[in-house]
Amino acid sequence: MRTSPIRELLAERGAVFAERAAVEVVTRFGDPIEEYEVVREAVGVTDFSFCTRHRVPEEGLDALERYAAGSVANIRFGRVLHTAALDDDGMLESDLYVANDDENLLLFGESLVSDDRTATALAQVGGADAGLVDIADETALIGVDGFKAWAVVKELFGPDVLGLPYLSIENYELDGVEIKLVRGGKTSEFGYLLLVPAAEAAGIWKRIEAAGEPHGMAPIGVEAHSMLRLDGRFFNIHEEGRVVRDPLPLGLQWMVDFEGDEFRGMTPLLERREAGYDKKIIGVHPVDASGALAAGDAIVHGGEQVAEVITACDSPTLGRRVGLALFDLAFAFSGLELQGDDGRAIQTISMPPFTPKSLTVKLDEM
Repeated sequence: MRTSPIRELLAERGAVFAERAAVEVVTRFGDPIEEYEVVREAVGVTDFSFCTRHRVPEEGLDALERYAAGSVANIRFGRVLHTAALDDDGMLESDLYVANDDENLLLFGESLVSDDRTATALAQVGGADAGLVDIADETALIGVDGFKAWAVVKELFGPDVLGLPYLSIENYELDGVEIKLVRGGKTSEFGYLLLVPAAEAAGIWKRIEAAGEPHGMAPIGVEAHSMLRLDGRFFNIHEEGRVVRDPLPLGLQWMVDFEGDEFRGMTPLLERREAGYDKKIIGVHPVDASGALAAGDAIVHGGEQVAEVITACDSPTLGRRVGLALFDLAFAFSGLELQGDDGRAIQTISMPPFTPKSLTVKLDEM
C-alpha cells in the first residue's frame, strides 16, 4: 500500500488513516463537521499525496490523448484540464487534472483503481515509449482550500499569485524549494495544490501551517472534503462516481472530447450516448430540515420508485441533510416535491444550493 511521504508528520497532527484503492488516505484529524466549517469560513491544509502523479514530456502528448477523455492537445501553456480516464468499457477510472507545465505535462489523478492498474492502463496507451514517469514516490501533493486560502498563498508566494486564473499552473520558489502551484480545488471555495519534492514536503507543510495560523488554518481529511464537494456540487469520484461509474448520467460530458481522437473507452461510451440513457443525477434534500436522508434511500412518486439516493451528508451551511439521487429522466429536474419510501417529503434542488463565500471576494482588488 502506498503511503504519504509525510505520513509521520500527519500522524503527529492526529491523522486517522484508512485505505482507498490500495493507497492510504487521511480520513480526518478531528470532527469532520468542524473541518468542513474551517474550509467554508477560514482555510484548511490537506495531504493529497494519495493522488496518482505522473510526468510526461510534451513529445508524449499522443499517449495522453489515448488515455484521457478530454482534449489534452488543446491545453495551453500554464493551464490545467479537468478531465477523466475511463476503463475499456467507458466507465470512470480516474478523475484527472492534466497540467501543461512548459516542456512537460503533469497528471494528478484521484483513482478508483490501484496504482498497478493505473500503470497497466498507461502502458496500454504507450506511456513508457512516450517517456511517462511515475513521480508519486519523489513528490508530495498538498492542498490549501478555503475562504481564506488566497491569503495563505499570497503570504507564501507574493501578490502575483492572486492573478492566477482557475485551472492554471505556475512555478514558484519557497525557501529554496521549487514548487509547482496549481489553482484548482473542488470545494467551491478558493483552492490550490502544491506539488513539492518529497524530501522537502514536511518542511513545506509546516511553512504552510505557519502562514495559515493567523487565518484560522487547520488540517483537513477526506471526509470533510467529501461533504464540501457534495453541497458545493463538485464531482466526487469516490462517492457518486464509485457507485454510478457511467459519465453520462453523472452529467460529466464536459470532461469528454467526443469529437477528438479515440481514447480508451471511447467506443462503448459513444455507443451508450447514441443509444440514449434514461437516468440522471439530481440534487435532493428533505423538506423538513431535521429529516433523514441516506445513500440507498428510495424516492417515490405515485407509489412507484423514481430515484435512489446515491450519496448524502450533513451540510452545516444549509443546516440539513443534502444528497444526490439517480433519477428516471422524467423526474430529473429541480423543484419537484416527492416522497421517501417512508412517506417523508423530499425535494429536488438545483446544486449548489448556496453561494460560497469565496464568490464574494474579488482577488484583483486585494
